[in-house]
Amino acid sequence: MTHDHQDDPDPAGDEGSDRPRSSARPRILIPITIVFAVRYVVRTGLLARLQEVCDPVLGLTWDDDELSAELAATGVEVVRIPDPRVEAPVPGLLDQQTVHFHRRLRSPSTKIDRARNRHTWPLARRMRRGLREVAGRARSLLPGDEARVDRTLDDALGSATNLAENATLLRELDIDAIVSITPFVAQERVLLWAGRSLGLPSLASILSFDNITTRPPLPITFDRYLVWNRHNRDEVLRSYRGVTPDRVEVVGAAQFDFYSQDRFVRDEADWRGSLGLPPDCPTVLYGAGAVHIAPHETQHVDQLVEAIRAGALPAELRVVLRRHPLDTSGRWNRFAEVDEVVLDDPGAVGDSTLRPGQANLEETQVIGLCSSLAHCDVHVSVSSTMTLDGAFFDRPQVGPAFDASPGRSFDRHARDLYRREHFVALCASGGLAVVHGPEELVATVRTYLEHPERDAEGRRRLLAEVATTTDGRSTERVADAIRRFLAEVVVT
Repeated sequence: MTHDHQDDPDPAGDEGSDRPRSSARPRILIPITIVFAVRYVVRTGLLARLQEVCDPVLGLTWDDDELSAELAATGVEVVRIPDPRVEAPVPGLLDQQTVHFHRRLRSPSTKIDRARNRHTWPLARRMRRGLREVAGRARSLLPGDEARVDRTLDDALGSATNLAENATLLRELDIDAIVSITPFVAQERVLLWAGRSLGLPSLASILSFDNITTRPPLPITFDRYLVWNRHNRDEVLRSYRGVTPDRVEVVGAAQFDFYSQDRFVRDEADWRGSLGLPPDCPTVLYGAGAVHIAPHETQHVDQLVEAIRAGALPAELRVVLRRHPLDTSGRWNRFAEVDEVVLDDPGAVGDSTLRPGQANLEETQVIGLCSSLAHCDVHVSVSSTMTLDGAFFDRPQVGPAFDASPGRSFDRHARDLYRREHFVALCASGGLAVVHGPEELVATVRTYLEHPERDAEGRRRLLAEVATTTDGRSTERVADAIRRFLAEVVVT
């Protein structure tokens, strides 16, 4: 295979691979860095579709013998991606690149997320960080600063990272292109730099609708971008230099295709039995978020429980509490002893030796999520993708935007979560009831229990605006886009 733009020298100094090819089909490397990538690539059926047109090589960033064996049994090659090594001056240069990226992005999410992430920092630490950022913004105004930073970074990568190790791996595997699902994560960064140094074509299929405006800039400029919706498309075009409209394609969200397939939803009686729920009790699904996004949110489950006990909500109501898959904080454990709460565990997400989320996700876990979404009467979550998940099943959606704890220290941040750019269209749809206090939370849940049909049209608008499509064929669109991309950039 050759590539239509493979002109860069090989920093690994390798003359090429003598690896025998099983076919003339392109070999693509897909890094698997987190549980959500397993869901997106493997469980949606995307991997099987790609096997029809190319030879995928999956690169795991953690050791997982069970997952590797499962994938190998399907004929897929599985390799271990080297752990990244990134040393000075690279982190500082990346920070300065981020300054320029945020200036182009011009997103309200940047300031909102920065304030939330630092609200518990000591004053001295906030001041030190603030001074560094002021200095960085001042430097960014100097003519040619961004080009200088880019050149300095490129010069540093060879010695300050293990780029050569990753480049050697890519050559030994005889990779023709890289398809990235999680290009924002640190475990993938050096590999992407190595691929760029070898001139390998690259495609990013952006995993979530918030990734562009809430994550650091991508480490490389990709040849193709696949995104959920028109808003994401505009975000890519305004923030990444040199990316033209023909390189960004709207495909929807492949991970939502499960919701169009009945086989992923258990019979309600079986689902209730698995959780220990009474046969006829009404249910509220509380979809917990990541602890760094909503550290205050345990109070909302307390508020629902108090309302049940006070008679403001039905006495037989049960709160089905589902923690975020990456939340290993243990903050929800105390609810195991609360009669009004049933814990719906999303499954193992690794252990103390792993980065949270570096774990397999089996089909049974997908079925568990789909079943809870389908069968719970009302859904509550804090500025979460769970709002979209639940809307697929036409369940009423409630979003608490407040902190009623003593001192209300997180109240402004709780409100601002819904003002982040990726959530603006969702809130404007009318498909999410944003509530601003415990009384409004309880009253809204009670109303939706009595009238679940309310705001159904808003939920349909929500899905059309953010997910783009609900036909269950986004995985097919992603696979077709990758197939077309390979046909364009990899020459047999």
